[in-house]
Amino acid sequence: MEILTNEWNSYIESMKNTLAENANWQEELDGCLEMAEDAKNDDEEVLLDLAVYKMDHGIDFEESLSFVDEKAGQGDVYALTQLGFLYCTGVFNSFDDSKKSLIDINDIKNEEKSSSYFEKASELGGVRAMATLVNHIWVYGRNQDSEDSENEEDSVQLTAEDFVKAEKLALNAIGIYENQKEKCDVPDSIIALLMSWLSDLYESKNPLSPIFSQEKAEYWKNRSDKLSQELKESSEESQQ
Repeated sequence: MEILTNEWNSYIESMKNTLAENANWQEELDGCLEMAEDAKNDDEEVLLDLAVYKMDHGIDFEESLSFVDEKAGQGDVYALTQLGFLYCTGVFNSFDDSKKSLIDINDIKNEEKSSSYFEKASELGGVRAMATLVNHIWVYGRNQDSEDSENEEDSVQLTAEDFVKAEKLALNAIGIYENQKEKCDVPDSIIALLMSWLSDLYESKNPLSPIFSQEKAEYWKNRSDKLSQELKESSEESQQ
């Protein structure tokens, strides 16, 4: 994969020009320069990071997408997960609005692609992908539980299988976090959120849910609160 292309150099220059008005771009710029420099050593992991960054920002899009797609085809969980996000959140470039048109997130085919990539990543143990799939079901579940949900957009009907699937994914993700933390590709804060979503799913009064359990809902809420508190205390200690 070519690194210092015209599109990439133009993007870097745009960041440099922005620094005069917004110093917050300095960290982003430094990260990009370091990533591009490290990628010159043909380190596959760094090259993938660079390709994902370029892909997400619409830089050398076709080449970057092809590189990430090739890694995904080899079973790389990170590549699969990032492709999942690409097809559901699209492309964003702060300096070129035309890049947004590269992916139509309203296209049902792209929605299906996104789900497929997340499913493949989760099957290979990707905790971030598992959490994303759980979140998708959790969001629809909350919409259905809400008394204010009257729009057709909010009326997507979850099935009993959806609840069972979300429960299984959440428990698998938490299990990896607790027993194989070195394989967990999300920070502790995401696990705390996942525990909270799991609690909400157990508490859902949707009549189709076969997993309703106030006892389990309370258990996972307590687990989520405890982990969140531990993370807060750890953060405060590190700042002292």
